[in-house]
Amino acid sequence: MRKILVIVGSGIKNGNTDKLADAYIKGAEAAGHEITKVFLGDKEIAGCRGCGACQNGKHICAIDDVMQEIYPLLEKCDTVVLASPLYFWSISARTKAFIDRLYAISTDDKYPHKNSVLLMTAGDDQFWTFEQPASYYRFVTKAIDWTDIGMYFAGGCNGEAGKRHIDEKHLEGAYLLGSTM
Repeated sequence: MRKILVIVGSGIKNGNTDKLADAYIKGAEAAGHEITKVFLGDKEIAGCRGCGACQNGKHICAIDDVMQEIYPLLEKCDTVVLASPLYFWSISARTKAFIDRLYAISTDDKYPHKNSVLLMTAGDDQFWTFEQPASYYRFVTKAIDWTDIGMYFAGGCNGEAGKRHIDEKHLEGAYLLGSTM
């Protein structure tokens, strides 16, 4: 059984990314895994200031925001799922801030090992749509020595505020990924 922390870096509750994450969660729960979901859209998360305070022995970030609640969840989990919408051909600023703030848990630039998954949605559905965020994700996971155990990209998601649409095939794909973890 895995202990999975799902970080949803979208600003839209029940939007396409949130729905994709929920489908993954249902699959992972069906497989018997323990899930904790954190939706960053209704929480303030600041970017890293680069102050270095976290590296002075105690590994506590000087910024008092939602990350203080997430650090203990990170400590307990063995798998981190990053769920992000595609914004300007990359991950969302909320997701990026979460990644930047992981620096606080490092010791001598070494990080606690985790498995990781990337889930993404986008309105665009070109062959190159997810190239940049996938490349960034691969680089980050390699740099912090996490093991990538899956990615799911849901292109062609559309809709306007309050009327989001994600194709059922994407929800089924995310469920399947979660169920095979």
